[in-house]
Amino acid sequence: MKRIALALLLLPLTALADDVPPPPAADAPTEKLVVKGVRDPAIMPYADAYKFFSQVDRVEHDKVLMRMQVKSADKSVKPADIRIRLIGDNTDIAVPLGEEGDIEVPRSEAALADKAEFVTNQKKDSLQVHLTLTPNLPIADQVSYADALASADQARRLVKEIVPWYFRLLISDPNAMRACFERDGGEAALLTGSGSEALAIKGKRQCAVFALDPKHGDRWQAVALNPPYKLEFTHIGWFSDGQPD
Repeated sequence: MKRIALALLLLPLTALADDVPPPPAADAPTEKLVVKGVRDPAIMPYADAYKFFSQVDRVEHDKVLMRMQVKSADKSVKPADIRIRLIGDNTDIAVPLGEEGDIEVPRSEAALADKAEFVTNQKKDSLQVHLTLTPNLPIADQVSYADALASADQARRLVKEIVPWYFRLLISDPNAMRACFERDGGEAALLTGSGSEALAIKGKRQCAVFALDPKHGDRWQAVALNPPYKLEFTHIGWFSDGQPD
């Protein structure tokens, strides 16, 4: 399945407001213009983003990493081409993007009071927000099974809090976790009170998958892994073994 990594959603920038219905995909060409004075710019009130992060703050998520990326629906537009500023009568804050579109939204009570808006140099509805949740657990030679269960539970609570119900219908439950080594020589095993159970490592990314079920909590104590590796939420079901697509 696709990653919440587990890919949660691809939304136009305005869809951070939970009362906006899912809009159609945009295919309008972008305009290479400076931020100020752009004709038909992509705009979102800062109040919507502030509300979103207030919702995030209501949920304990120390064991979940939330990554937010801004990308253009036009594949020819790279993150380096996108400019975003937070603009108000008394506000002018640059919001830089990382090389892969990663964004850190500023928290500003002053910008909220100023009724500031995000303004970009791209056409309206041409930008998408890619929100990804991954386990935030130490990369060590063992991962506590109890911590893995707690991480998945926090991810579920975050999804329920921040994702509109009509998108939640498209999101598979994170009932498993995978460790992807992306190299030869990876090793993985479930540790129990009486020994260990080797986990199969498969696929191009060389990933091991283990189920996340509280029923196993008394027997499965930890997962032994040899670093480096990447932890991701995934789903095991009738048509999926939890391996990457």
